[in-house]
Amino acid sequence: MISELDSLGWESMGHAYGPAGDVPGWLTGMASADPGVRDQAFSHFYSAAHHQGDVYPCTAASLPFLFEMSDSPAAPDRGSVIELLLSIGRESLDMDPEGVYFTPDGTESRAHVDALAVIRGRAEAFVRWVKDIDPLVRRPAIEGLGLFPGDTARAVEVLRGLLPGSGTVERLLVVRTVATVALRDGCGRTRCGCWLAECAGR
Repeated sequence: MISELDSLGWESMGHAYGPAGDVPGWLTGMASADPGVRDQAFSHFYSAAHHQGDVYPCTAASLPFLFEMSDSPAAPDRGSVIELLLSIGRESLDMDPEGVYFTPDGTESRAHVDALAVIRGRAEAFVRWVKDIDPLVRRPAIEGLGLFPGDTARAVEVLRGLLPGSGTVERLLVVRTVATVALRDGCGRTRCGCWLAECAGR
């Protein structure tokens, strides 16, 4: 999808410092084989297109490309891309779903709603990523699995299946993420609570 970046009207969107015409270059930079180029691309994106957690139209428009990179075995730093997806999704969840926000140039925006729609529509990707061989891919994916899938019962089953054989960091992430699901989903709270109590007992 990187080849399709220029087909979007980035200049008509904005970020914290003006028109978003530089966002395609940052997205391309995230896929660079040069670690210095990647670091600079992530830094620019976080500071402008995801400034202090803000979600702009250009942030939402970037999501399909971020998912594409995260899914590509050729991408050199998939874990960092998934962490960025996780950050955008978390911030969008924390915003008022009925609220209208404003970009720095005063344009009304509901980009957080658009962003959540994209992430939830592709939430099955987190199920794939939690089984990846790279722990830096698995770890942010575990947290995402507790936030975005609509079928929370299935998400919990996938999470529980990860516990045997996982390392300490991932086991703690699994437990914390199941607790997050329990807080989000009243219907599954008892089931999650019983499992967490069993884990505590062991």
